[in-house]
Amino acid sequence: MNLAEIGYFSKTHGIKGELHLNIQQNFDESLLDAVFIDTILGKEPHFILSTKESKNGIILQLEDVESIEHAKKLIGKKVFVNAELIIETDNESFLGFELIDEKYGSLGLIKELTDNGQQLLATIDFRSKEIILPLVDEFIISIKENEKVINYRAPEGLIDLYL
Repeated sequence: MNLAEIGYFSKTHGIKGELHLNIQQNFDESLLDAVFIDTILGKEPHFILSTKESKNGIILQLEDVESIEHAKKLIGKKVFVNAELIIETDNESFLGFELIDEKYGSLGLIKELTDNGQQLLATIDFRSKEIILPLVDEFIISIKENEKVINYRAPEGLIDLYL
């Protein structure tokens, strides 16, 4: 089986051994029934009992992790899934979209997209300055595909750094 890394366990959740999976790669969650955790013995399979949506990922309850003590041992471990579940994203799909910030209003059109390995970065000309902003879920309020508009909430002070 070909495996692909999707993220890592960033912290525990609750007292029953649930783990917060910080997602770094898009995948089809609807088909997810097991994950593989990178350990000193190799990539060990773990079946999933339940999943819950989270702000920056998902919360997993694994079949054989029943205590917070056991879950803590998995913090920082890389998590893999069957590579067939990976969803390839088209970085060109947001080119030409207007980025509208909550504070500054229209920042302009996205003229370039780059993937730095951690996140998608949008380059925009705003007030005669080139600014680069991360296109991550926590900053995107909404995307209107038909109107080619992304409503955005930039982190405090980020846009000011460029002006």
